[in-house]
Amino acid sequence: MNESKNVKALRKQLAAAIAMVCVAAVALGSSTYAWFVTNNKVDATTTNISAQSNAAYMTIKNGATGASGVDTTSAQTQITGPIKLYPATFGENGATKGVFTTGYGKDLDDATLEGSLKNVGTSGTPDEADAAQYAKKEQFNISSKGQNLSDLKVDSVEGSTAIADGQLLKTAFRVLITNKDNTAWVVYGLNTAGTAYEIKLSSGSDNKTAPVLGSVTAGQDTLVNVYVYYEGSDTNIHTQNLQNKLLESSQSVKINFTATADNK
Repeated sequence: MNESKNVKALRKQLAAAIAMVCVAAVALGSSTYAWFVTNNKVDATTTNISAQSNAAYMTIKNGATGASGVDTTSAQTQITGPIKLYPATFGENGATKGVFTTGYGKDLDDATLEGSLKNVGTSGTPDEADAAQYAKKEQFNISSKGQNLSDLKVDSVEGSTAIADGQLLKTAFRVLITNKDNTAWVVYGLNTAGTAYEIKLSSGSDNKTAPVLGSVTAGQDTLVNVYVYYEGSDTNIHTQNLQNKLLESSQSVKINFTATADNK
């Protein structure tokens, strides 16, 4: 009888499990220009990406598979740099929602769109953006030991929010988190005040709600894709001053995932 009560209490405590993913920083080079102007690549150096879970029954691993076969609650990968990224948009400021697009401006001091936006690659998918150097993709997979989970979603994104001189491009930094086939997704970036990360848009009907990314079956792997990119329509990308306003230090964020235990 006592054992049953303890199990129920434990399950209740674990109903909102959280996994944390630290995603890479991007330190920008001095030849950065407005993406609506020259669309130059941004020289970027990324730090390591790590993930961890704070629930003993939830396991996590970097890569497409493997969480179901390990007991680890943290994982880490090392990205070697520099890498190069073109700024792009995934649907902010009137662009097509859920499609990576890009474009050119009239001149270095005028970011007015010259012509129209065009898809990155053929269809503007996240994987096409990764292949064409508009985004950097990383994968994590989540599993569970003996406890099925439903409503896996992003609870919040945390990271350094101070925007000092030389770090104005923090406002353009975006984190896109998707399910396996990219049908459910959410984009996070700094709010206008630069004090916290907020949802910029999502696959949800209201654009501001984190969608369910799937469920987690005990003993199986659930894939989560993470893409980092620079929002081309961000105000700080539209100025020649970017040559002197660099992102001098790494831009790391932590993604908090939540899930609900099915066997309550």
